[in-house]
Amino acid sequence: MQWLPKWRWYDLPNYVLNQLTVGDHAICHEDLSYAESARQRLDLYVPHQPRADRAVILFVHGGSWQHGNKQDYRFLAQSLAQSGFFVACMNYRLAPEHIYPDFVEDTILATNWLLDHSQSAEYSYNADKLILMGHSAGAFNISAALYHPDLHVKIEREDVIHALIGIAGPYSFEHRGDPIAQFALPQDIAPEQLMPNYFVQPNQIKHLLIVAGNDTLVEDSNTEKMAQSLKNIGNHVKVKRIARTRHVNVIATLAEKFSRFFPTKQLILDFIED
Repeated sequence: MQWLPKWRWYDLPNYVLNQLTVGDHAICHEDLSYAESARQRLDLYVPHQPRADRAVILFVHGGSWQHGNKQDYRFLAQSLAQSGFFVACMNYRLAPEHIYPDFVEDTILATNWLLDHSQSAEYSYNADKLILMGHSAGAFNISAALYHPDLHVKIEREDVIHALIGIAGPYSFEHRGDPIAQFALPQDIAPEQLMPNYFVQPNQIKHLLIVAGNDTLVEDSNTEKMAQSLKNIGNHVKVKRIARTRHVNVIATLAEKFSRFFPTKQLILDFIED
C-alpha cells in the first residue's frame, strides 16, 4: 500500500473518509493564519449555498493533543457545508512540545480570528452566529477556552457564541499519571485546577454533549460531570448518546456517506435550530 503516506497511518479512518467524500459543497480557503506558528492555521470552507443566517462552525480536532490535522476532516467540513454552514477546521500546537494551555489558547485565537474576519469579501459569514464544535481533545479545548479564568488570552465576544457541541470529550478526569494526558496536561496540579467542568459560568450558550455509545477510551463520567455542572448553574445543556459507535469512529458518523445511517448529523442540525 505505497499510495498511503506513512504519516497518515495513525489516522487511516479519516484518510479513507476523505477519499470517500463525493460532495463538493464548499470552496476551501486553506492555511489561513490566525497566529504566527506554522501550526496556527485554519481552513475555511465557504458553502456554495449558505444558510440564511450564514452561521459559522469552528471545528477542533482530537488526537490526544499530540497529533491530528485539519485537512483530515474535509469529510466533516463538506458534510456540514452541504447543510449551508461555513466551517473552519483549525490546527493547533501539539504536545509534547506544547502542553496546556497552549492548545486551548490557540482555540481562543482561532475563535477571535473568526470574529475579526467575518466581513471579508471572500468569506462574509455571520460572526454573530458562531458555533464551537470539538471531538475528543478538541472538545476539551473548546470547553476550556470558554470556561477557564486563568488563560492569557480571552474570547473577545462570548455573547455571539450560539452553541458548544462537544463530541466524546474528556471534560473531567484524573489526568495525573494518565498514559495519554501526561504528555499534554501538567502533572503538578489537580483536576480541580484544570478541568473545564470546575469553571463553568452562567451564559446563554446552548451545549450539546455527545457520547459515543461504546466509548472505551473516554469514560461517560466526563460528560456526566460536565453536564451536571452546567445544569447546576442553569445553563442550557443536552446529552445524547450515539449507539453503535466508539470513541474514534463517532466523528465518522458526520460524513455525508454515513450520516444517513446514524442520527448524529440530524441531531446537531435540530439542536442548532431549536
